[in-house]
Amino acid sequence: MKKIISLLLAVLMIAGISLTACDSSNTSNQGEGAQNVTGDEAQGGDTGGGAEAAETRISPNLPEANFNGHVFTVLANRDESDDRLEPDPREITVEVENAEDPIKDAVYKRNAVLKDKYNIDFAMVTNTDENSVLRKTVNSGDSTYDAVIMFNNNVPTAVNGGYLTNVANLTYIDLDKPWWDPAVNSMSIDNKNYLLAGDMLILDNEATNALLFNKDLMATLGMELPYNLVKEGKWTMDAMNELVKGASSDLNGDGVMKPDDDRWGFVCYRDTLHALLVSGGGTLAVKDKDDLPYMDFASPRNLAVIEKCMDIMYNKQDVLNIQSDIADGGTNSANWLRSYHGAFEENRALFMWVRMRVVEKFRGMDANFGIIPLPKFDEAQENYCSVVNPYTGVLLGVPKSAGDFERSSIILEAMAAESKYTLQPAYYDVVLQRKFARDEESSEMLDIIFGNRVYDVAGIYFQDTWLEFIRLCEGNSRQGDRNIVSYYDRRQNAIQRNIDRLVERFENLD
Repeated sequence: MKKIISLLLAVLMIAGISLTACDSSNTSNQGEGAQNVTGDEAQGGDTGGGAEAAETRISPNLPEANFNGHVFTVLANRDESDDRLEPDPREITVEVENAEDPIKDAVYKRNAVLKDKYNIDFAMVTNTDENSVLRKTVNSGDSTYDAVIMFNNNVPTAVNGGYLTNVANLTYIDLDKPWWDPAVNSMSIDNKNYLLAGDMLILDNEATNALLFNKDLMATLGMELPYNLVKEGKWTMDAMNELVKGASSDLNGDGVMKPDDDRWGFVCYRDTLHALLVSGGGTLAVKDKDDLPYMDFASPRNLAVIEKCMDIMYNKQDVLNIQSDIADGGTNSANWLRSYHGAFEENRALFMWVRMRVVEKFRGMDANFGIIPLPKFDEAQENYCSVVNPYTGVLLGVPKSAGDFERSSIILEAMAAESKYTLQPAYYDVVLQRKFARDEESSEMLDIIFGNRVYDVAGIYFQDTWLEFIRLCEGNSRQGDRNIVSYYDRRQNAIQRNIDRLVERFENLD
């Protein structure tokens, strides 16, 4: 019992804080079984659109205003990584209407409505190190930027450095409206929140975790498609593991499973462990009545979830962890990405862990594929939970040096509201459902994936420790040892100090 409690404490303290919206903000929209999203206004931002949204359109509660040609300027992250479709965000500015690109067409139309209504224009400045630009801007009192879109990696420095204004200071931001994502509320500490996400963004959609599966390969292997399991609430880690084990094969018969030669039940990254932990409903901390996090180590369920995650992730006969099993996985991303995508494109992988932005990479794939959420821990778990990836996701904030908080709040509220009925339908209905999700069932799955998203505070505020935890679990598991108590013994004091410092910083922020 002492070892079990120590191990549980290790997981809790290493991960730091994981405050999920899956079992709080979003559960009110879920029924039994499939947990399909219902109710346009109640479900929060980034859940699509279409005819129903048009019929129940909600208007923001905003005053009339004339901003005399002000150029509303957004500082944004430029991401030149291999798996992002375009390096700059697509959701802020477009120069000309483009009927052939539904995303750009929607952004153009949204901006045209707001330009006319508020006598305003839009501009975006991108930088691969937007945090440095933000810091210099705020420290110099420069009011150039009205808002900032930050790579999640950069959020801790931006918030802890005091470069963002509290959302409470943004008078016309109404977080109860359906165009704001309620999952971001889990990022508050000490009743202070400096971050936003919702329908004016699509980069948060693209960072949401999911599974792709090869329908043709599944048919060849005589397996039933997992859609009904999802709808019936029976898509669990055990159910997935059973299919994974039934799919792998040493195709060239050399007795060794090789990334580029053989067939795998599942291909993934290291941080898939974190995605599975969250999909299993793991909650490593809760907040008290004062909105301060504290360790919730009383539940043995967390340990059980970790065990099942490791059962899936570290089965080296059936699962290819591309960052661990490719020799240069840590140094040559082009090579391991080629193997990662290639296994799925060449019908040599049954399941593939993805961030949604990768789906567009497979638009030319010959084989049919489907999209489903990551599995639940067991059938008793109420909802499917999809984490927004800490590395590729973004969050929105207003710089402390922004010239006019009221103006920023009006325009952001108006952009988010208008985006619900323009940008989100274009992204969700047109780009995903009609182009890339190749069957009606996958479209239904997207409702579940986007309707139960989680922002993990541990993944954002404690990334170094979180990654160390994942690698430690991996290394121990490969050696047949899943006991991380010794690591906890070495690190517990330092980790707790980090948590205490985070709370102290929030308490000192205005």
